[in-house]
Amino acid sequence: MFRPRPTTWFELLTSRGQFARTMQTLAAHGVAQLEASPYDGSEPVLPRLDGFFAAFRELEAQYGPYWPDARGHAGAMLENPIEVLEETLEKLSGWAERADPVVSDLRACEARLGELELIGKLVEAVPAGTPLHHLTETQARLLEHAIYFLQGPEVELPEIEDVLFDVFPSRDGAFVIALAGQPEMAEVATRMAALRATPVPLPDFLSTDDTAHARQVREEIEEAWASCRRNRARLDALAEEIDLAGLLNRVAVLEWLQANSGEVGATRHMVRITGWTRSPDGVEIRRALDEAGIDYAVTLGDPTRENPPMVLDNPHWLRPFEFFPRLLGVPANRDVDPSVLTAVVAPLLFGFMFGDVGQGAVLLVAGLVLSRRMPMLFLLVPGGVMAMVFGLMFGSVFSLEHVIPALWLHPLDEPIRVLAAALVLGAVLLLVGVVLDFTQAFWHRRTARWLGESGGVVLAFIGLLGAWFEPALALALPVGLGLTVVAAGGDGGWTPAAAAKAAAEFVEALMRLLVAAVSFSRVGAFALAHAGLSAAIVGVADAIGGVGFWLALLVGNLLILALEGLVTGIQTTRLILFEFFIRFFRAEGREFRPLSAPRSHFSGENTP
Repeated sequence: MFRPRPTTWFELLTSRGQFARTMQTLAAHGVAQLEASPYDGSEPVLPRLDGFFAAFRELEAQYGPYWPDARGHAGAMLENPIEVLEETLEKLSGWAERADPVVSDLRACEARLGELELIGKLVEAVPAGTPLHHLTETQARLLEHAIYFLQGPEVELPEIEDVLFDVFPSRDGAFVIALAGQPEMAEVATRMAALRATPVPLPDFLSTDDTAHARQVREEIEEAWASCRRNRARLDALAEEIDLAGLLNRVAVLEWLQANSGEVGATRHMVRITGWTRSPDGVEIRRALDEAGIDYAVTLGDPTRENPPMVLDNPHWLRPFEFFPRLLGVPANRDVDPSVLTAVVAPLLFGFMFGDVGQGAVLLVAGLVLSRRMPMLFLLVPGGVMAMVFGLMFGSVFSLEHVIPALWLHPLDEPIRVLAAALVLGAVLLLVGVVLDFTQAFWHRRTARWLGESGGVVLAFIGLLGAWFEPALALALPVGLGLTVVAAGGDGGWTPAAAAKAAAEFVEALMRLLVAAVSFSRVGAFALAHAGLSAAIVGVADAIGGVGFWLALLVGNLLILALEGLVTGIQTTRLILFEFFIRFFRAEGREFRPLSAPRSHFSGENTP
């Protein structure tokens, strides 16, 4: 559990006819991350897909909004994608030919609904007593009319001579009725187009009774909706007849194959798929392909391949703690996976700063409930448990310190001991980080180099910490400096310049360790702040008394849970990442990302 597991390089050969099934099988089982390995004589595995998708995009641009929702399963196996191209395109083209008049009617119906919606707003905006049907009578007096809708809170009309404008405000804009002669009306159309006004046709179904206009518009809208529904039903029947949703899902698979085919090489008859797999012996790949009945040959391992993708091979209960290292990256091969250590360190730091039995129990229950929907919130469970443990040590239950006796101390009674304990905890964690750094150097066979660069600093750090109890241990400081200076230069040989540089780096590294140890005092400071806020809440509750005591205590504890819980979580994350991990965690690896299954055509692009 302290080391990530490197993946294994594989090369898989199969026939062109089984390429699609092989790719979908690998994706369905999540056993392979593809990575291209070019070789002489390779050619595109799916050379005809570009032309197919060019024709498909033309159909999609014209008819896509009227296709059925194909968000279902997009993983139907394609025996041979080349063989289904012509059939798929032929069926889509046939559907388009039969559906074209229906789509035209549906578009006209939808346009009609848009017009009727504007007419309904116009009827609502025009005040009673303004008979809209009389506008057509202006043509007999050599005048023309035009109606426009302008969106926005303010409407600025153009100034045109011999043009009469009437403005009727609406909910989201205003309607403008223009009356003018034919020459002026042409200029009105130009100026209103510049204002992005929407022309509103005045229908001939409006009666002379202006009180009936709203009802007449509603009737026309209902009739238009009925026409749209009939056309939509006709389209659905055509789609069902040729299984259009199934065709679109086949297109989704083809899109996915095209997106991932760049990682695959091919010859005239064979396909070569290369990449990484989780199992060292390739058993996962073999089992998946055997179950699918695919003919294949697979070879494993390539000593020239460096930096393989890594798998964080942790049990289920540890996976939420992978959140912390993943914030920085993934450990490389022969580096430490700190997830198991974080499972101890994170709750310990959090519980120290948030020590209260009652509040910890609330966090515990919240973690158990909320982690079902958000697995990362399982971190609240160990954090709540450790908060309860430190609550017992501090004698605090929902901010009250007289309910149970403190097994260790009350923080506000002995603040120096609390801060000292936090410093000791920080020093121990830093030493653990140093040990892990040495372990990594051992795994990488760089032990001698590590001792020369860091051994003297670590010796001096341990000596200065021990000098608190035994002053003679402070001699480790000059001894560590001497060892560092003697080892200066490394493979390049010892020189005075190299010695001076090593001495300067010794001082800098030692100061960083000491400052980091002091930085952990904030753990004790936050424990004191938590105790102080709890005491303040209890003091306010005592001052109120009666029923108000319990109400103030409830509100105060909710405030602590919301405010201090967030702040304590942030401080825990900061200390782990920038004080503990920085001692050993390099995050120079790359994560294993298996080939994912194709998604539906309408659910987004099919990316590798």
